[in-house]
Amino acid sequence: MTPQEEFKNKIDDYVQTIHAIAGFMNFYRYDDTAKKMKDEVLVFQGRRLEPSPEKAINSNGDKIANVTPDIGVFLPSKNGVLGEVKKGFSQNQQYWLEDFQQLMSYDDDLTGWPSKDGRVNSHDIVLILHQTRAAKVRRFYEEKAGSEIKFIRPFIIVQFNRADERKSYYFFHKILGSLTEKYVDEQLTDGVSVPMEVFIKTYSTIKIYDSEPPFPYLIELIWTNVVLRRASEDSKFEKLKRNQKIDVILEIDNIIEDLHQEFSFRSLYGDNHDRQPKIPKKEWVVRACEHLVKSNEATWIDSTKTAIKVFFRRYDDTLGHFIEICSGEVENSTQIELFENKEDK
Repeated sequence: MTPQEEFKNKIDDYVQTIHAIAGFMNFYRYDDTAKKMKDEVLVFQGRRLEPSPEKAINSNGDKIANVTPDIGVFLPSKNGVLGEVKKGFSQNQQYWLEDFQQLMSYDDDLTGWPSKDGRVNSHDIVLILHQTRAAKVRRFYEEKAGSEIKFIRPFIIVQFNRADERKSYYFFHKILGSLTEKYVDEQLTDGVSVPMEVFIKTYSTIKIYDSEPPFPYLIELIWTNVVLRRASEDSKFEKLKRNQKIDVILEIDNIIEDLHQEFSFRSLYGDNHDRQPKIPKKEWVVRACEHLVKSNEATWIDSTKTAIKVFFRRYDDTLGHFIEICSGEVENSTQIELFENKEDK
């Protein structure tokens, strides 16, 4: 597989993960009868929840400050749901137990829920997998259940896939366990098709979650939604030719704030922002900007890397351009490694 193909696959996995998170939340948020969102249902992504004293220390003896599930749902009944989405579940089963250990860390009397006392009466734990891995992972769980894998609270596995037909949709189907909320459980028992228009109309602005995006994806997001916007304020912008550029100076903190406000799950939190991480993280944005500097698309203002000057140009396919740039860096580093290995011999 070429670096270009690998980046495209990683980007597709990232986007599908966002859709799986939003799609599952939507089963709880959307009222099919009233045809509107339920204001009383609260959702969150990556929220910091604190473990009980019994689970505050991991198997290595290290303190666990908090857990940050991909999916969180808090219901008027004071029940909840915590979930993890694994689009690219590893082919190597040696790593699967680690994924289940992460889920088992959610099987706890956690605090930090968006309730008055920060707690829930009870909560489900859900693993959401792509259909290509779901059956094997379910068998793995069933073989280990009661020994290496133990859950006290309800544990559920849901598989999903994307169907790119004339009218695209995502299909969600429960393959293990029972969800506490009966109306959601009944839907997922039979399987539910969620039309792509739901993601386009309702969740189209959500493009990042609390996992670092592939570099070309994040760079394109910065270029198209931050750099381009600033460049358009320049008097030369309207008549800018393909071989010309506009210098755009940006503070890293401002890039983070712009992306966080417009493209994270922030819009779904209502007033419950206190335990939510600021996404994207600063180190992600700095690393993305490093790629721009390496490819002579930008330069740091100074050694502190708090501000960057970007040389804005027009590209017909911005994402494709940065996939090529990042792929070239991968190919060059691979060639250097091969050369160094030969020299060592």
